[in-house]
Amino acid sequence: MAQAASLLAQALKHLQRTTSDQAGAAAARDEIAASRSALEKLAGRLEKQLEEDKEQRRLLGDQLTGLGGSLDRLVAHLQDLSHLMADLLERLAQPPPPAKLGETPFAPGGEGITLVLASVPGFQGLMEIQKALTAMEQVAGASVERYQEGESRLLLHLSAPLTATQITDRLRDASGYAAVVEESRPELFRLRLKIIPGAA
Repeated sequence: MAQAASLLAQALKHLQRTTSDQAGAAAARDEIAASRSALEKLAGRLEKQLEEDKEQRRLLGDQLTGLGGSLDRLVAHLQDLSHLMADLLERLAQPPPPAKLGETPFAPGGEGITLVLASVPGFQGLMEIQKALTAMEQVAGASVERYQEGESRLLLHLSAPLTATQITDRLRDASGYAAVVEESRPELFRLRLKIIPGAA
């Protein structure tokens, strides 16, 4: 009887130990599963953060590229402005050529002066002459109306009185092209000049 009771007690202890071991294993499995889930969530957050950082770097790179282009354009614009100011100061520093005694000047206003140029040395030469005319202090604008076979017609708008001699002198100084007056009619707002070949 005592032996049976001892065997029963041993069996109960073994059963308790087995149950305890199974509960521990289940708890360990649950802990492992929870740890794995936490690691997966952490990995997901890290991957998302890396993607966001990558996108932010890309956007920052695009912004820096755009800023660099804007700075390049600003520098170019400032250089052009500097050249323009230098040209303007140079023009202001040069006094207008004196008019010949008794020469009637062309008056500003109206539809402008019709200036005909003969023996124009090519289209490039015409552009240089137009630029020189536009640079004159008394000239508000100079537009080309016609150019054909070495002859051109321009329309000059004046902001101050100007004589034919002043026009030819300033044209020679600014462009290097010498010209002679073939016709000067201030009362009709007509002027015809002939460019002297080889004078530039």
